Amino acid sequence: MRGYVSSELTVGAPAADVWAVYSSPELPKLIVRLTDVFKKIDILEGDGHVGTVLHITLAGSDEPLTWNEKFMTIDHEKRLKVVQQIKGGYLDLGFTLYQDIFKIIDKGPNSCIIKSSSKFEVDDKFEANAALIDADSNQGMAKAIAKFVLQSKSKKHEDHFAHSPRKYGA
Repeated sequence: MRGYVSSELTVGAPAADVWAVYSSPELPKLIVRLTDVFKKIDILEGDGHVGTVLHITLAGSDEPLTWNEKFMTIDHEKRLKVVQQIKGGYLDLGFTLYQDIFKIIDKGPNSCIIKSSSKFEVDDKFEANAALIDADSNQGMAKAIAKFVLQSKSKKHEDHFAHSPRKYGA
């Protein structure tokens, strides 16, 4: 059985700013600080670019709690990132493929959409486990990144005005 679920989050920030976070080699460290979803993310191989392998440990109690995943695609032109589980996780629950796909869609100078998708294949014997895949499973990460980008943008704006010379009167 094959499946695909997705969700979208509109963000009041430029697509380039949101993509800068999603494509950053620092994202694994940052996302642990931004959400309570991840207990720990260890970099097993690589430097945050294509081919990087991470060991993910979730903070929750729902299975799966741990897995290894690999950055398969980071396409700066399409603003597309594909991450695939390669050990543990859903693969231990009868899935033969599980990918998270993140696409940042430009909607104007200060607006974009974070489209988060999960693509999977599961052995027919474990078809019931497909119900574990939720379209909103990546929404927490998308919301945390959106909030981070908006706060960073606001801080830059505040810093700009804090350091600008002020003239009063004529």
